[in-house]
Amino acid sequence: MESGRQKVTRKDVAREAGVSETIVSYVLNKNRYVKEEKRQRVLEVVEKLQYHPNNIARALHGKGSLQILFLAEELSSGYFSELVSQMSRDAYRRGYMISLCESQEEDEFVSQILSRQFDGLFVSASGVTDRELKLLVKSGIPMVLFLNREISCDLRDTVVVDTGLYEGSRECVKHLVKNGCRNFVYLDKTGKQCDRDIHWKGFFDQIKESEITFAQEQRISGCEDIKKLEKRLQLLLEKNPSVDAIVARYDNLAAVALSVAGRTGRKVPDDLMVTGFDNDFISNYVSPALTTVEIQKEEVAKSAMEALLSLIRHDGVDKKISFTARLVIRESTGKKCYCKQ
Repeated sequence: MESGRQKVTRKDVAREAGVSETIVSYVLNKNRYVKEEKRQRVLEVVEKLQYHPNNIARALHGKGSLQILFLAEELSSGYFSELVSQMSRDAYRRGYMISLCESQEEDEFVSQILSRQFDGLFVSASGVTDRELKLLVKSGIPMVLFLNREISCDLRDTVVVDTGLYEGSRECVKHLVKNGCRNFVYLDKTGKQCDRDIHWKGFFDQIKESEITFAQEQRISGCEDIKKLEKRLQLLLEKNPSVDAIVARYDNLAAVALSVAGRTGRKVPDDLMVTGFDNDFISNYVSPALTTVEIQKEEVAKSAMEALLSLIRHDGVDKKISFTARLVIRESTGKKCYCKQ
């Protein structure tokens, strides 16, 4: 647009398209039926005049900013990157844009989020503290929470999405025990150790139920980065030749375990079995291919988006959405097959 050109308004679009400003609003907000011929005429004029609604003004007039925030701890993980990608496409088709943010350990973090006038939030439970979560819930902002750690606070009208972490983790242990494994190592994600992590809880509960002895030092967690995690795993395997199973929190960590196993002279799966989680693309390209757990990412993304939009519109919505994870058995634990649950 040329410098000094007067800002195009909704009134300009309506005049050029030969419709009312109300019709222009319906078309842009996608909240009322408009005949296809009129809709196309409005969209053509919008493109021709390069009309861009002011989201700040929209928010001030109570019409929403059409902005959604996705708040998580590890946006770089394969699971969240795929999930965000699918949700972003869906949101865009509905007229929304999704912004991404990793949790920041600052007192003003929540107030900064709320000051940005987002219409709604997607939140990974592990990406916020209980205090932050309470503040977000109290604010009344529409919110969908991905349940990856145990929650102790009142969630009120928040929609909770259970992707199957707990049962999926238990299935990994059951499968390994069935294959004769008795000496386990749990390979946790990098960063602070979280004893309320749902995946860890599923693993540990099934370990106890299977009457397997498990010492705290067999859990590798709290590592600042992958290099430190790799070093600790190698030391543990060198000191404990009886270890016959590694359950990793993510597929990329399981890939690290395969590499370390090779360096310590272990053959996978003959001497040591390894499982990952998420069925990331890497799981089928490492050698041996990884046994892992698949989350229904497409269905999770679609349902979460529908739930948040329903909250934004003040429509009725189920407060708990649950999915079943699926165990994908590959060479890292034996024969290759696909087990539906």
